[in-house]
Amino acid sequence: MKAMFLGSIALALTLAGCGGKESFTVGGTVTGLKFGGMELTNGSDKVAVQPPADGTSAVKFQLPNSIDYGDEYEIAIKNPAHQTCGPAISGALKGSAGYTQTIDVAIICSVNTFKLTGKVTGLDADGLIIINGNGSEFTVPKAATSFIYTDPIASQSSYGLVVLKQPAGRKCTIANGTGTMGDADVTDIAITCTPA
Repeated sequence: MKAMFLGSIALALTLAGCGGKESFTVGGTVTGLKFGGMELTNGSDKVAVQPPADGTSAVKFQLPNSIDYGDEYEIAIKNPAHQTCGPAISGALKGSAGYTQTIDVAIICSVNTFKLTGKVTGLDADGLIIINGNGSEFTVPKAATSFIYTDPIASQSSYGLVVLKQPAGRKCTIANGTGTMGDADVTDIAITCTPA
């Protein structure tokens, strides 16, 4: 116990004698990163984080400059394209160096999702069911003039709405129902129903 105490004093005296302080690297791990454009900053210190080659692994990051014991840090996130990222634990993006032995921040990214929406005309019967590939079945009610498809679609994913079941006595077609989801809701889909 005495030896440990003396060792701690010696370390403190050595640091004081050198005019230095213990320094800490600011780093961590990003999970779920799939697209480029992510940047992390702490003040003027900045690092770009690239998605992993396999698209699934976690990516480690480290800001270029260390900070001294007791210095405050606050990591700001510039989101990658098509995604939103944040700390795995609320409040973990800022703190004080030395509060923990290492500064190892966990960041999680998810792909943004958007809706398929549009207009409906001529639907005066029950029974119209549409589907997006193998997604959930969606029933468009009689007399509907618009719709919002149930399942959100991930940005950059393909979609293709098709009629799974026609309403009684009507034939419905879908225009603008296929494409690749961008970074906003799709609003120009048109379902038109006419007598069969």
